[in-house]
Amino acid sequence: MDWITCANSFITVVEHGSLAQAANKLNTSSSALSKRLSWLEKQLGVQLLKRTTRHLTVTEAGQLFYQRSALLVNDWQQMLAETTATYGEVGGILRLGAPLATGSRLLVSYLAEFSHSYPNIKIELHTVTPGQLPDLNLDVFISREITEFNSSSYIATKLLSYSNGFYAAPTYLENNPKITSPEQLCQHNYLLFGEQDHQQDHIFEHNQRLLLQGNFITTNPEALVAGAVAGMGLILTSRQTIKRELDNGLLVPVLPTLKQPTNAIYAYYPKLNYHHVKTKLFIDFIKQKATTMEPIH
Repeated sequence: MDWITCANSFITVVEHGSLAQAANKLNTSSSALSKRLSWLEKQLGVQLLKRTTRHLTVTEAGQLFYQRSALLVNDWQQMLAETTATYGEVGGILRLGAPLATGSRLLVSYLAEFSHSYPNIKIELHTVTPGQLPDLNLDVFISREITEFNSSSYIATKLLSYSNGFYAAPTYLENNPKITSPEQLCQHNYLLFGEQDHQQDHIFEHNQRLLLQGNFITTNPEALVAGAVAGMGLILTSRQTIKRELDNGLLVPVLPTLKQPTNAIYAYYPKLNYHHVKTKLFIDFIKQKATTMEPIH
């Protein structure tokens, strides 16, 4: 028995909620896992879990041990992976956090190529709430700039820039009045991103404002793009977000010179007492790829 193996076993049990599922995850037996947990409790002198034939409950001491040990074991695994990477291929788990729209549309378009370049890195993509503060359990937290966030525990770096413009399916443009000026956009059906209110006021470069309205609103970015591809109406988004659809001719720009002010997406990652190789590889990779998709003015 050793501390790292037993602590990792305890963490896995807590995260999966059962011995059987944790044993399957760790490729071991439930009885072996139970022995590790018993050894851990004996060494600590406290009960970490209350176990019955049907239920498993984490004690107050177990909650404290889980919170601290999860960070320490992750740091240990990262240190081993990155030390090994000095003399071999980079491997291990890279935990990413991003809002749904950023994760499902922007990041996924880059992750396939990143995984091909670094096949030994396993990626976990977690959905976070827009505006949420960075989570220490994540290696990289991707978000629009958090202006009021000031922490000595994190490093922030700009990942990519983007500028939203209008796009539509060729079929929509063929079957609706021609658009030759920004004012005419207000007469068209606009697919809205949000939770309520079927009209939205948007600001564009040179302080131009447009009140846009439409018959469809959603917080699901995939549904929004799918609706535009189906010819339901116009969408206001970045070309990085709909790169696949643009490349395949499913969507085309509308008034391409009309853009919203440029925004940026940032990567936040924890300051550590050792070099985070996987994090650096990922950030550098995204930055390099994003330069080919910078907004055109």
